[in-house]
Amino acid sequence: MTRSPLLTMELKLAFIGYGNVARSFSRILDSRGESLAREYGLSCRTVAISTARHGSVISDDGIDPVEAAAAVEAGVSLSSIEGVRAASDPHEVIEECGADILFETTTLNPVDGEPAATYIRETLERGMHVVTANKGPVAFAYREIMSIARQNRVCFRFEGTVMDGAPVFNLYEYCLPGISVRGFAGVLNSTTNLIIDGMGRGLSFEDALFEAQRIGVAEANADYDVEGWDASVKAVVLANVLMGAEIHPADVAREGIRGIIGVDVRAARERGMAIRLVARGLKDGDRVKLSVKAERIPVDSLLGSTRGTTNALILQTDLMGEIAIVETDPGVEQTAYALLSDMLAVRRFIGEAKD
Repeated sequence: MTRSPLLTMELKLAFIGYGNVARSFSRILDSRGESLAREYGLSCRTVAISTARHGSVISDDGIDPVEAAAAVEAGVSLSSIEGVRAASDPHEVIEECGADILFETTTLNPVDGEPAATYIRETLERGMHVVTANKGPVAFAYREIMSIARQNRVCFRFEGTVMDGAPVFNLYEYCLPGISVRGFAGVLNSTTNLIIDGMGRGLSFEDALFEAQRIGVAEANADYDVEGWDASVKAVVLANVLMGAEIHPADVAREGIRGIIGVDVRAARERGMAIRLVARGLKDGDRVKLSVKAERIPVDSLLGSTRGTTNALILQTDLMGEIAIVETDPGVEQTAYALLSDMLAVRRFIGEAKD
């Protein structure tokens, strides 16, 4: 679809966290600069980057994001980049960078969502928009953070928190007005899929986990995945955002997959069933009940047919019945796309506010 020409708007970008997702996003911006200007009237300038291992830097004139990515990947301090000034920590970056949008992509803390939630609060209070791929702040402080965003007339967006770049929240916001989500069921964790499938091929739990780590899907410490915490936090995000709940991850009835052995997987398969870690949410009066546990489900069902790193989510609605979202074998670039789609939503918000 050809879009109407727009006056070019420059957005100044800051990053807290510059891992794989943020670097992939920066490369997307670098490769698509001309099309973003032509189709969306948008140019971008990176003015700050803050990392835990490579330091924090600010430059009013702009930081070459590809050069910054190369420095991080080489293990070099960001302060080695010409024309930048060092900042002591993320708080100083937030105070001094003068960005329009902060991209927060630090690691999930499933206990309380910190320090990411604090970074986001501080940023919104300074009148900057925030885009995050971090589930923690949405799970633990969604209502508070959204209230701060509204008070300061800025955006808080988080498409990448549940299904990488698949449009879960954008679908709900833009395509399902007037809909009430009554429940959901989803296979939302790639690591557990790979482990279960590996055990089905005869691997031990440990060997299947090692294989998932070797190909870069599972973290070195995969407890959050195999104990069900990752799926629980995603379930809470879905419930809080789509169903109006106020739930924390500790409220989820949670069971991981450590009790599953290869014999279980193969026996289920012989009966036409697949074992999957399923996250479920259901409205029960004014409450929302959440669970995450390994279930035996028909192999030819949508959730049972997921393979590899494929994720699937079924939303149960009042007026549209069931709506399914499937993302096949997502990688880092898909999560990076979520940052792009959220940034374009911010661009649209700014344009509408000026009209």
